[in-house]
This record gives sequence, structure tokens and C-alpha cells, in this order.
Amino acid sequence: MKRKIVVFFIESFEGGGAERVLLSILRNIDRKRILPKVLVLTDFGKQRDEFHKLEIPIKSIITSNSILQRIKYKLLYKVLPSWLAAKWIISGVEGDTYVAFVEGYCTRIFSKISKRRKVAWVHIDLKAFPWTLNKGIYSSLKEECSSYKNFDQVIGVSESVSEIMRDYYGLTNVTTIYNPIDEKRIKRLSEEETDCEVSKDTFNLVSIGRLTPQKGYIQLISLMPELLHANPEIRLFIIGEGEERDHLENKIFELNLQDKITLLGYKDNPYSILKKMDLFVCSSVAEGFSLVCAEAILCDLPVISMNCAGPNELLGNGKYGMLCDNYEDLKNEIIKLSLNPSMFRDQKLKIQDRKKIFNSSNIISQIMDMI
Repeated sequence: MKRKIVVFFIESFEGGGAERVLLSILRNIDRKRILPKVLVLTDFGKQRDEFHKLEIPIKSIITSNSILQRIKYKLLYKVLPSWLAAKWIISGVEGDTYVAFVEGYCTRIFSKISKRRKVAWVHIDLKAFPWTLNKGIYSSLKEECSSYKNFDQVIGVSESVSEIMRDYYGLTNVTTIYNPIDEKRIKRLSEEETDCEVSKDTFNLVSIGRLTPQKGYIQLISLMPELLHANPEIRLFIIGEGEERDHLENKIFELNLQDKITLLGYKDNPYSILKKMDLFVCSSVAEGFSLVCAEAILCDLPVISMNCAGPNELLGNGKYGMLCDNYEDLKNEIIKLSLNPSMFRDQKLKIQDRKKIFNSSNIISQIMDMI
């Protein structure tokens, strides 16, 4: 059987969830059936080396930070019409299926490709968090809907995301496929040593994500004075980098909480840190699947989350973890868990059952059949 060539398009090799999901797919895909290729707009990011280790064809459009390359980036991203940018970007990259693996620019560009099979991946609740419109990637919801309608298949990473793409975007060609999670790799990495010092005498909260408004970190940090008033032993660790770092650091300084909150930055191996923590907190205002919540569960960490699409589904509508409708509830539930050992043990028991849904081999098979 002839191998199908599948081209995955992403914007960069940054340390976000979508990039980690793609790495998991590429590491586990059956190369006898599928020859994957990666098309990346900018050849930069925390996970660049991980992608280049895979020994698969990678075409980078922007390869340096030179003046010429910056002009090229502006032309492709801001100046040229989408159809012309698409023609330039895919030049010389032959494939049977073209996958826009993230929302926004990648989807807009690949929607203009003609006479080829196209798949779009949606990782987030675009109704609750319409970042593609807020950043001006699309001029209107109508234009974005039209873009998605040019794809043969749209994949939502949760039923909640898929429902939004059907009901809000008016699409009929939507399928739900959960993000694959490499359980064996996570387990192996979680057992490695880490230089992150965590006291066993404190109640340690952890969150992972890009430092962006979507993740709700400024709200989470703002809860800390009240959390500490109720339980002075609470500590907060945030793993990730992003545009809000300065804002978050200023807020921590303003609250005089430098010894209570630690911004750990991006970590190649966050799992060894997760194993040392007590509770995973998802403070996001919008999510799709919430890969980090799933990874926390695989590291035996109870999860408390804002009640948004993705975490809601992942936690069985509260059956396997705690869901909060607002930040006041989030604060109160964290306090209860930190002060009530029996309640905390109950949450740890609940997550053991949820691990069963993370069967990466089945999910990879679904993805291969779809693409």
C-alpha cells in the first residue's frame, strides 16, 4: 500500500499545548501508512529541537530574524492576499492531505488551497475566546465560518468544541477526536529528577500554560492573599512563558508575594514537577481539551478547574475533579481542599478511574484513519 503524505501546518515550535499534541502524533504515527511532513511559518520556539529530532521532512518559511526574513513575514502575514500567501507557503510541499493544525492563520491560509484534501484542527472554544477575531486574523465571524467551510473535515478536540463548530459556525463536517497523550513517556519523564524545590510542609498548587489572558493567571494570582489568609501554607507555582510575564511579575510584587508564588518559566519536562505538587489548578476562561489537565491526572494530581469547555468534559462534569463557575468558587474550593485531608484524599481517588480514557493507541488510530 502506498503511503499517504500528510502535511501538518503550524505557526511556530513554541511550547503550547497544540505543538505538544502534534509532537505526540508525529512520534506515534504509523510511518508505514503515513509519511508526515511539517510546514512551519517561523522556525523558532522552545520545542524546535524536539521537532527536528523526529527525522521527518520540515519546511520552514521564516528561518531567521534578519531584516529580509522579517519583511517576508510581514508580507505573508499582513500584506499579501491569503490565496497568494498560500501559493507561496506550500510551494514545493507535495502532499495527499493538508492539515491546518491550529486555528487562525494556518486555517486561513490552508482554506485557500484548491484541489487537495484539507483538514482543520480546532483546539479551543472559539465562541468563548474568539482570539482569531480579536487579533484581526479574520475580519468577521462570517469570514472565519467561510474559511472552515472550505475544509473537507474539521476536527474538534472535545465534544464541546465540536458542538460549537457545528452550532455557532454552521459546519456539518465536524468530528471529535481527543488529544493523544503519550502515557508511557509522561510516566518515564515524571520519574526524572527536577531542580524545582518544593516543601512537603506546604500545600502546593501548580498550573501549566502560556502566560496569556486566556489562562486567567492574573485572576489566580489575585486570589492568593485570601487563600493565604485562610491557609498560610499555600504556595503557587506556574509553569510556562508568554506575553503576560511582566504583568504577572508586577502583580506578584504589588501583592508582596514573591516568596509565595513562583513563575517557573517554560520547562522541557514539567511532569517531574507535577509529581511533587498537591493540586493542579486550571484557571482558564476558555479551553478546548485542556491537555495539561489530562497530563496532571496521569501524574496522579487532583484537578480543580474553571467550568469551561474541555475541562468540563474531561472531568466528567465534576465526577473526576472539581469545577467552578467563577473565581470566588475557585478560591473557596481550594481553601476547602487544602484544609480538609479527607476531602483531598477523595479527589485523589477520583482521578484514578479517569486515567482509563487516555488510550493513546486508539486515538492515534482514529487520527490516522481521519487524515
